[in-house]
Amino acid sequence: MNSKTKSKIISGTLLCTMCAYTLPVFAYTKDETVYSKINSKGEKYQTIVSTHIENDEELAVIKDMSDLLNIENTNGDEEFSKDDKSLVWKADKKDIYYQGESQKDLPIECNVRYQLDGKEVTAEEILGKSGHVKITIQYTNKEEHMVNINGRQQKMYTPFVVVAGTVLPNDKNKNIEISNGKVINDGSKAMVMGIALPGLQESLNVKKADMEMLNDIEITMDATDFELGNIITFVTPKVLEEKDLSIFDELDEIYGQVNTLQSASSQIQKGSQTLANGTNQLASGTKELKEGTNVAYSGAQQIKSEVTKATNKLANDKSEALDQKTLNAIGGQAKQAANLSDTQKAQIGSQAQATATQTIKSQKVAIGEKASSQAVSQVSGIALTQAQKQQIMASVKAGLEANATYKALSAQEKAIVLQFSQNSAVTAAETTAKQTATQVAKQVANQTAQSVAEQVAGSVANQTAQTVAQTTAVQVAQTTAMSTAKQVANQVKATAQNQVVAQMNTLGQGLSQLTDGLNRLNDGANTLDSGANELNQGANTLAQGVKTFNEDGIKKICNYVNGDLKDITERVEKLTELSKQYDNFTMLNGENSGNVKFIMIMDAIKKQENKDNSKEQALFPSQKDENGKEK
Repeated sequence: MNSKTKSKIISGTLLCTMCAYTLPVFAYTKDETVYSKINSKGEKYQTIVSTHIENDEELAVIKDMSDLLNIENTNGDEEFSKDDKSLVWKADKKDIYYQGESQKDLPIECNVRYQLDGKEVTAEEILGKSGHVKITIQYTNKEEHMVNINGRQQKMYTPFVVVAGTVLPNDKNKNIEISNGKVINDGSKAMVMGIALPGLQESLNVKKADMEMLNDIEITMDATDFELGNIITFVTPKVLEEKDLSIFDELDEIYGQVNTLQSASSQIQKGSQTLANGTNQLASGTKELKEGTNVAYSGAQQIKSEVTKATNKLANDKSEALDQKTLNAIGGQAKQAANLSDTQKAQIGSQAQATATQTIKSQKVAIGEKASSQAVSQVSGIALTQAQKQQIMASVKAGLEANATYKALSAQEKAIVLQFSQNSAVTAAETTAKQTATQVAKQVANQTAQSVAEQVAGSVANQTAQTVAQTTAVQVAQTTAMSTAKQVANQVKATAQNQVVAQMNTLGQGLSQLTDGLNRLNDGANTLDSGANELNQGANTLAQGVKTFNEDGIKKICNYVNGDLKDITERVEKLTELSKQYDNFTMLNGENSGNVKFIMIMDAIKKQENKDNSKEQALFPSQKDENGKEK
C-alpha cells in the first residue's frame, strides 16, 4: 500500500469521525451464521440463518434489514416490526438473536462424487459395500466479479476458505487419506479435515497444476460395509487481513530501484572482462619459471631416494632373534615344572567351597526375589476360558433381569448397562485369578531357588577352583618363560642394529636438507604457475558468469518485478477488498458492519433410518411453527 493510498484512508477516517457528532448513530455489528442441509450429492435443500446483532451502543431501537422468512427471536422476548425487508427491533439496549429461513443460493456450491474400486457409483449403490472408496467433494465459487487490474478488466472471485471434515470409525475403514488436509487418528476413529480455496487460481491468474487441486477435497479409504457420517463444511470469506498487506509497502520501494540494479550489473560485467585480460599475461610468465626448477629438483630427489631405501630396510628389520622352534622348547620345559600336587589342589578347592557357601548365604534373599519375579511373569498371561466368561456373563444378565430399575430402562439403555456390567464382571474375575496365581508362584519359586542355590554352590566352587588353578598355573609358566626368552634375545639384536642405522641417518639428514630446499623452490614455482592458471580461469569464468547473471538473471528479475509481480500484488489487494465487501448473506443496513460464515451439513449415508441425529441437531438450529412446536 503506497503513501498516497494511506493518506486517503486516514482522511476518510477523520471525516467519518467528524460526521459522527451530527449524524444519527447506527453502530452495531451483524454476525450471521448460515446453516445449510445438503444431500449426499451436495445439493442444498434447506437453509437456516442464525443472526446475532451486537448492540455495542446500547440502542433502544435497532433498524435492521433482512430477506429471511419466518423470522423468530431465539434468545429473548424483544419484539420487532417488519415492513417488506426492513426490520425495527425494540432492543432495549440488548443484543438481538434471531433466525429465519432463506431461499437464496449459497456463494459456494458443492458437488459430491463416489468411486468404489475405480468405478463411479451413487451413494445408494456404495452403501454397505466393501473395497477401495474415493469421495471427491468439488466446490465452485459463485461470487464472480469484474475488477480493474493494471488498467484491464479481469474476472476475479470473492475469496473463500472452505474447511470440510468428518469422522470415520477404524473398525470399518483402513488406510484413510485426505488431500489438502490432515488425518487425526485416536486409535478407535479417525477425524479427517481438508481445506479448499475455490476460485483462487483464477483470481491470481496462476497456471500451476498444484493450484487446481485447491478446488477439490478427496477422501480415500479401504472400507468394509461402507457407511458415512455427516460431512461438515465451514466456509468463511476472511482470507486476508489488512496486516497481511504490509509486505507490499516494501515492494513499492523495490519497483523504484530495479533500474538502478540493472545499471550496476552492466558495470560489473565490463569490469570482470578487463580482469580476465590481465590474468592471461600472468599465466604465460609463470609457466617458464616452473619448467627450470623442476629439472634441478628431480636429480637431487633420486640420490636421496636410494640412501633412504637402504636405511629404511635395515631400520625396519623386525624379525625375531629366536625362531619359533626354540621358543616352543623353552615353553615345554616350563609347562612340565608347573603341575600342582594333590595337596595343593585339595587346599585350593576347600577354600573356594567355604567362600562360595558363605557368599550364597548372603545372596539367598536376592536369589529368591529374582525367582519370584520370573515366576510372576510366567503366570501373568493367565486368562479365563471362553466357557468361564460366558458363565459369568449369564449370571450378570440373570441378576440384572431381576432388578426393577433395570426393567424400567429402554431397550437401548438395557443393552448399554448389560454390556458394561458383563465386561466389568469378566475383568474382575480375571484380575482375581491372576492375583491368586501370582501369590502362589512367588512363594514356591522363592523357597525352591534359595534351597537349590545353597546346595549347588559349594560343590561347584570346589571343582571349578581346582580345575582353574591347575590350568592357570600351566599357562602362566609357559607364557612367562617364552616371553622372557624372546625379550632378552630381541634386546641384544636391537642394540647392534641401532648403531648402524644411526650412522646412515646422519648421511640421510644432509641429503634431506639439500632436496628440501630444492623441493620448496620447485613447489613454489608450481604453486605460482597453478595459482596463475586458476586465477586466469576464475577471471574468465567470472566474466562469463557475470554476463550470464546480468543478461539471464538481472534483466529477467527486473522484467518480472515490473510485470508479473506487480500484477499479483494488485490481485491480492483486490482480493482483500472483495473479502471485506462480502459482509452479509441476507441484507445489511448500510451504516453498520457485518460478518458472515457458512456451515453446510451433508446427510449421512447410513443403513439405519432411526440413527442418532443429536450431533446434527446441535449444529443445525431447530425451527418452531406458530404454535411453538418444532417443524
